[in-house]
Amino acid sequence: MRILLTSPTYPPFNSGLGNATAQQAAALARAGHEVVVATGGDVRGSRRDEWGVRVEAFAVTGASSWLQPIRGDVESYVDFLQQPGWDVVLLNAWQNWATDLALRHLDRIAGRKFVYSHCISTNVFFAHQPLRSLLRYLAWRPYWWRLSRFMRRLDGVLFLAGGGTDSRFDDLGLARRCGVPLRVVPNSLSPAAVKALAVEPAALEQRDRLLAVGSYQWQKGFDFVLRAYAASGARNRTPLHLFGQQHSAYSETLHSLVRELGLDPGCVVFHEGVSGDALVAEYGRARLLLSGSHTECQPLVLLDASALGTPFVARSTGCIAGMPGGMAVTDWREMAARIDALEQDEAQWQALSRAGRQAARDIYHPEAVARLLLAVLAGENDMMGSEGPAPAPEKL
Repeated sequence: MRILLTSPTYPPFNSGLGNATAQQAAALARAGHEVVVATGGDVRGSRRDEWGVRVEAFAVTGASSWLQPIRGDVESYVDFLQQPGWDVVLLNAWQNWATDLALRHLDRIAGRKFVYSHCISTNVFFAHQPLRSLLRYLAWRPYWWRLSRFMRRLDGVLFLAGGGTDSRFDDLGLARRCGVPLRVVPNSLSPAAVKALAVEPAALEQRDRLLAVGSYQWQKGFDFVLRAYAASGARNRTPLHLFGQQHSAYSETLHSLVRELGLDPGCVVFHEGVSGDALVAEYGRARLLLSGSHTECQPLVLLDASALGTPFVARSTGCIAGMPGGMAVTDWREMAARIDALEQDEAQWQALSRAGRQAARDIYHPEAVARLLLAVLAGENDMMGSEGPAPAPEKL
């Protein structure tokens, strides 16, 4: 098959969505298919990635929202989408220019067309930012209202899990109500985590730290993790290592919070720019991976940590509560209590560690995910649900 994948970002730019798309491209290329990726870039360009996948870059940004309208070389991208010969087009994620422009021109794009939802954020509302959240919520209303019409014009929608605990999975509920064909295909482990999965993980007594991983932005909730750490028995005893892509103004806020909470600066270590094999190796040194993100879907960092047998304690958002190998919490006090409970109960720690490793092998391994994805794209698996009537196209 000749398969087009779209994503607003793609490696070497480090983002969760781009990395997930790269995993799809690698799996499909290994299976012998001709894979092309359309993504963003500073200028129009073409290259090959490490898997031999052709990557076409377009200087386009934004999404179908008046808060961040689509700008750039739209015409080149739309012309590219309408090239003949696509057998399958897989649009990664709602609410980005690469998908939104394709949705406007579905009838003129060849092949079977799917959206691979990485959760939707049109209905997310942060109580601690009421005015900003209300503005954002209102800005995305037209998008949400039109979503069912576009779903019905697709050959199917792929979801990372069969449900979640918050509004990030509202599109799944909408698809079910509309009878849209759908299938669950989870994210997969990174190549570094796959290599680590083949090796026996470090024993608990060899692990000497706690970890938190994410970009240094408020959405990732490092402050939540710091408050939990400060309230736990691990405080100033077991070092907490924070890993972000690069330091930011939020990093300085976190340093101030460390002082405010009376934490030993030597026990809270900030890192930047660590990724790939080096970051996965850090998972193997950790007793727990902590996540305080305000909003997530199916975090890649939790998947990779599971390959190392590292349990997680994470704020419940997206589908985290249903992921094997860890515990979901609702506030930082509960996270502190879970940290202490797992420190005192090695049997429970071991049970979570084994469950995570098993899920890494059976659910999140790239080979398992690739089998699901290939079956759906090749039409070998019936999609769940039924395709409803196809309304006339409408601009998103």
